[in-house]
Amino acid sequence: MLFKDPICEQGFQADDGLILSQPLLLELEELLPVPASAGFWLHDSTCPSEKIFTPDQLKKLQAWYSKADQEKACLPAVLKDLLVIPLGTAQDENIFLVVFDVDPAVLRKMAQEWLIELQKKIIQRFCSIRQIYTDPDTAFYNRRALTLLLATEPCQRTLFLIATVPATRTLAGNSQKTHQVNALLRSLIEEPLFSLGHGLFAAVCNISNRSACLDFSHRLIARLKREGLRRVHIGFSSLSNTYSPQETLHRCQLILAEAERRGPYSLCDEAFFVRKEQHPFALPKPQLIRELQKKWRRLDQFGLLLVSLAQEQGTQKKQNKHKAPTCPDLNPFLPASSSSHQINPYEQLILLPERSLAHLKKEAQELRQKITEHTELLPSIGFCHWPTVGTNKTDCIRSCRKAILHASFYPKGAVVAFNALSYNVSGDLYFDEGDYKQAIREYKAGLRIRPGDVNLLNSLGVALAEINRHREAEACFSQVLQQEPKNYMALINKGMSCRLLGRPDEAISCFEQGIDCEEHEHQASIELYLQLGKLYCLMENFAKAVSLLQEWKERNGEPSEFIFFRLSGEAFMGAGKHHEAIKALQRSLQIYPQNADSQSMLGLLYVLEDQGVEVGLSLCDRAITADSGDALHLYRRAQALHHLGRHTEALENVKASLKLQKNNEQTLLLRAILYEELGSLRRAQQGFQRIVSLKKSTEIPKKEALAGLARIAARMRISSQS
Repeated sequence: MLFKDPICEQGFQADDGLILSQPLLLELEELLPVPASAGFWLHDSTCPSEKIFTPDQLKKLQAWYSKADQEKACLPAVLKDLLVIPLGTAQDENIFLVVFDVDPAVLRKMAQEWLIELQKKIIQRFCSIRQIYTDPDTAFYNRRALTLLLATEPCQRTLFLIATVPATRTLAGNSQKTHQVNALLRSLIEEPLFSLGHGLFAAVCNISNRSACLDFSHRLIARLKREGLRRVHIGFSSLSNTYSPQETLHRCQLILAEAERRGPYSLCDEAFFVRKEQHPFALPKPQLIRELQKKWRRLDQFGLLLVSLAQEQGTQKKQNKHKAPTCPDLNPFLPASSSSHQINPYEQLILLPERSLAHLKKEAQELRQKITEHTELLPSIGFCHWPTVGTNKTDCIRSCRKAILHASFYPKGAVVAFNALSYNVSGDLYFDEGDYKQAIREYKAGLRIRPGDVNLLNSLGVALAEINRHREAEACFSQVLQQEPKNYMALINKGMSCRLLGRPDEAISCFEQGIDCEEHEHQASIELYLQLGKLYCLMENFAKAVSLLQEWKERNGEPSEFIFFRLSGEAFMGAGKHHEAIKALQRSLQIYPQNADSQSMLGLLYVLEDQGVEVGLSLCDRAITADSGDALHLYRRAQALHHLGRHTEALENVKASLKLQKNNEQTLLLRAILYEELGSLRRAQQGFQRIVSLKKSTEIPKKEALAGLARIAARMRISSQS
């Protein structure tokens, strides 16, 4: 036979038994010598696959596993009427194929040698089938595997589609960045990942609560954005028996397409399909709108009230004792000139012609009091006065709904007027949904009513930053700081925008002022520490970076994010604390093994500390292979070679690094030092002089360059005298 059956490099995994159980068990029927039933046991009581086993069978399996040592747990075993075949080929993978519904007498006749051969054959065939359901480029499951998983019982799960676009322009760079994204997603998402091609990934997570899904999506986008991806979009939809796997995937793709229209870093969920009917700001039926239009057509001003029992309805549903209350007939409580219009059993619109805003507010409060006295209900009332800046008559209906949402932040039964703050509340709703463009429109509309409002300006700036309009965002935060120089959120957000605009000094100043604010004690997030730590390292203020990151660790403990340890490693290395740097970088690679920055820094430190030259250079090479577009990896390898006295090789790496980043002063300094040590004094002199003449040269490299020029001048004098 010319070719052997392919075996996946990763071997058989625990997730394979969950996702690929259907094709694997069909294949098993051909391998077993007798008819039998079978299933996968993962030694996890929460696993859905264990439902096929009886309590007695599970008890036998648990008893065998608890008594078996590590060696025996890897060999097939006959437990009376059960045949247990271990399949885990990866480290710490406890997955077993359990065969049952077989005559115990037949099982007793199976020799151990034959069972071991059967085990090898099953693992080989299963791994071959696994390749059919695996994407060869990413080692993730493919679309076929996703369809199999979606066809199983939904079980309160949510499908997430994640679209990523790396910020590269070359095919090689795009390929490298895609592999980095693959590794990063694996470190961020615990559930099995599916690759659908062209930077599109899927995950089925055991979360169904919408707020939890939104939180998961926002955090995932933030982490991917931090790693330099140009565009990230997420669409998610809860799974149900209503749709087939193909229909579910198609719906989620439509949701993802809407997320792509919303901005470079946006999300969308299945509410997109029902937003016209069920969105909090949805208009009522066209017939009701036409009725209102007839009544307000010739009015110069009017008031519109929305009486809502939504909170009462929600309370009754939670208690589940009585029928949810409906909105009573309000006509006996209304003036003769008004008109009432039923939207649904829980909401009514009331038109009050020719009312001033002050009169309208008084009537709304009186109406709430009358309803409470006569019905014992406690409705919320949101009202809008027309004319209002930037609002047409039909928009008044939406404005009342926004006022009702605004009222939900107060105790039950609040009466709230639609105002600029209502726009802030509605904008926040769109922002949480990932619709940043609509959120921006809401915040701007609020600013037309109340120019210079601090909350609206802060919210607008954050939304603009989410779609990469950082100059406009920075201008918003600056306006806030003109009014409130110690506004914590404005300081932090302006710092973020300044950093992305390439103004590190301003960013550091904003962050440091923010840390000095009183609010910092209660609102400090790890993102602030990471961004400021990164800036300190960029400005070569490594001691401050170490102190800052250690402060976070002492206050909150070690985080689970690899970037904290990567930054700590860079800060410790720059501060000369190599052993602490090695520990931090090793921890970073445990969380995210493919991170090129951690690899190249750890490789350099291994060489500098004589902890393995070959391993150190190998780590540097792996970093260059993974991310050849980053000049720092080449520079660090050159540093390692320079330490080993391999100056010619080091010079080649330095030249390659400078092709990618021309005016990096550290790399220029190393090139000049290498020329000096190789005896090319004229080139070394030119190199040191170039560093001195750089406009943005920092203190330490400039000082070392001046010392280098002095050394060369002395050597040239000695050479001329001799």
